[in-house]
Amino acid sequence: MTAHQPHASEHRFDSNLLATQWQRLHVLDCESLPEDPAVLEGWVLFHAGDFEEAELAGLAAGRAGVSLANRAATAYAALVESSEKSRLDLFQNIHARASAHVTDEPDNPNAWFWQGYALWRYSQGIHVARALAQGLGTQIRAALEQALQLAPGHVYAHLALGGFDAEVIDKVGPLVGAMTYGARAEAARWHFREALRMAPDSAAAMVAYADALVTLEGEARLTEATQLYEQAACITARDAVEGLWVELARAGLAL
Repeated sequence: MTAHQPHASEHRFDSNLLATQWQRLHVLDCESLPEDPAVLEGWVLFHAGDFEEAELAGLAAGRAGVSLANRAATAYAALVESSEKSRLDLFQNIHARASAHVTDEPDNPNAWFWQGYALWRYSQGIHVARALAQGLGTQIRAALEQALQLAPGHVYAHLALGGFDAEVIDKVGPLVGAMTYGARAEAARWHFREALRMAPDSAAAMVAYADALVTLEGEARLTEATQLYEQAACITARDAVEGLWVELARAGLAL
């Protein structure tokens, strides 16, 4: 396992406080409040930004902690890790764990989601066009669509599928994207609108939609994308992860 650097945060929880705030903190991933106290303590670490300790706690808990381990590792890989090679290694590990989780729990939407999401982020690292040529696009779409079939309110899955469609269209064009990979611009926009409808105050959703707008339509939507970044930059973060998304939005505005 790749060692993570600690990420300091002012967001501190205990298990009781986390349980009372669970729904608002997990509006994006539809994760259920864990029954295992050890897993709940792992989520306490996650929301405080202690991603490595949270991942280890999830792995130690077995099947009940797989989603925790995968979300903690993903947060670190996507928002903190600066080495591209380390990031790709992390996403490969997450994908392998999620694939095994799908086999164990085929009705668990987050098993499917982390499988598709990790493969998508890995594909970005090796370039989407190359990943499509390797047949990864079909696997990504199938996993994310299955997550949404099991949990239509899964905001992260809407964001991921919308972002994936936008990138496919950008790399291969709208005609090939639609006919070969099922990627359509209007479907991508719909996924983002759904995500923002369900989580209108999510910095992650605002940043993801802004990036997709520019990917799909370029400078024509730059003003709208900038407005979304400005909104995200003003969010009062609910936990350490959202704080990283807010930081990302502020950094983007400073460029």
